[in-house]
This record gives sequence, C-alpha cells and structure tokens, in this order.
Amino acid sequence: MTTTPREREAKAKVVVDKDPVPTSFERWGKPGHFDRTLAKGPKTTTWIWNLHADAHDFDSHTSDLEDISRKIFSAHFGHLAVIFIWLSGMYFHGAKFSNYEAWMADPTGIKPSAQVVWPIFGQEILNADVGGG
Repeated sequence: MTTTPREREAKAKVVVDKDPVPTSFERWGKPGHFDRTLAKGPKTTTWIWNLHADAHDFDSHTSDLEDISRKIFSAHFGHLAVIFIWLSGMYFHGAKFSNYEAWMADPTGIKPSAQVVWPIFGQEILNADVGGG
C-alpha cells in the first residue's frame, strides 16, 4: 500500500461559513428587498400578486423534480387542511346554533333550522317561520 505525500493532496476550501448574500434586519423591513418586481412596495396590486406568485413558483426555486413534487403535494395538502378546518367550523356552528332540541320536542309545530336568531332588539320575528316566535 502506498500513501500520497501531503504536498500532492488537494486542499479543500470550506465555504460554508461564508455569507454569500449580505443581509440585515434593516433590509428585511423593506418590502421587496429580494426581488426587483416587489421593490416598489405595496403601492400597486401587482405587488401583492407577485408576492403570492413567487412563493408558489416552485420551478424557480429548484430544478429537482422530486423536490418540486414534494413542495406541490405539501402545498396541496396544506390548502386542503385549511378548507377542512373551515368546513368543520361550519358544521360545528350549524349544530351548536340549531333548534334541534326544540324540533325533537315538537316536530309538527317547529320547523328544523340551522340558524336560530336570538331575540335581541325584536329579532324574534325572524324565527317566526320556524316556530320560534
């Protein structure tokens, strides 16, 4: 077995500690410091559209197909989570503010309703068609 002399070995450069993009908190406070199209700030509606579009432009972030696919699926399931939380809130409030107990007590005299208007400032007339007033 032969060994290579130390003079011939290639020296490795460590570039991890270098900061290729100088930044500071002052720059972070300015809108669009990372993109020229956003540099005008929130004076136009284009600014808000570009801000949203740049976050979802996965092809500009990387060219790795696996990474792009992972980002698309995670964004997809994140949006689905928001939609299902919104729907579950609608189901919860529909059940909480319904007149189910009153309808079960007198199903012929009271119509089922998902929204009961509480009698504040004479609003009980709105419940009259479902037997509440």
